[in-house]
Amino acid sequence: MKSFVAALFAVLLACSAAPAWACTGSEDCANGLVFIPYGSTSPGPSSVMAVFLHGDVSGGGSADYMLSSAQRFVADVPGASAVVLIRPGYFDRHSRVSEGSDCGRRDCYTQDVVGTVTEAIAQVKERFGARTVIGLGHSGGAAILANVIALRPGLIGGAVLVSCPCDIRRWRPQWQRSLSPIDLIGSVRPATRLVAITGRDDETASPQLAERYVEALKAAGKNAIFIPTQGTHDYRSVRDAALLALRDLATAVK
Repeated sequence: MKSFVAALFAVLLACSAAPAWACTGSEDCANGLVFIPYGSTSPGPSSVMAVFLHGDVSGGGSADYMLSSAQRFVADVPGASAVVLIRPGYFDRHSRVSEGSDCGRRDCYTQDVVGTVTEAIAQVKERFGARTVIGLGHSGGAAILANVIALRPGLIGGAVLVSCPCDIRRWRPQWQRSLSPIDLIGSVRPATRLVAITGRDDETASPQLAERYVEALKAAGKNAIFIPTQGTHDYRSVRDAALLALRDLATAVK
């Protein structure tokens, strides 16, 4: 019995000492962030890549709920590719963790996080040889994508911003670390196409937050449209409208 216990203890000790999965150096990482690719791995000269960026998932758990959306996109747009990007500090269903902090999943659309996501998008664009990158972000992911578009003009040709809290100070006055997309409108290129979609029954990020952002963009001469739709803040309730808009955007930027 003692020998069995000793052997079991040795196995448990070996397992606990096994190194954790590390993002850096993995082929599934870009700038320290986990990504999951779909579609063409050898895009042509007119190729479009869509980057999907999840929300805050404040209730906990994995953050790869946009995988099926990426699969649908590449099925609907022949020759396109897609990447589901896992934000800093978040993990996917296989427990692969992106480097960095999720800030407790609050107030985390910071300069550092936006910069990390920006460089990750630039790396996957180069790695897969995409001519044009478009994006689809949900909730906090939409706010981060909007900030990327403003701070790295030209990297992303257009984006669908779903359930976007695009006016952070009005949405969460106590959040002082996060960059607010509505404050960065002046840096958005007029040629960049932005589509904001929010469910009419969204009680987490009200439609007015995205609508005000779009109105400010249009007043500044930018290319933006707001589309209210049926649904709530739950991504599944607005997914079809978002993917339709993304498909149209992919066609427009070709």
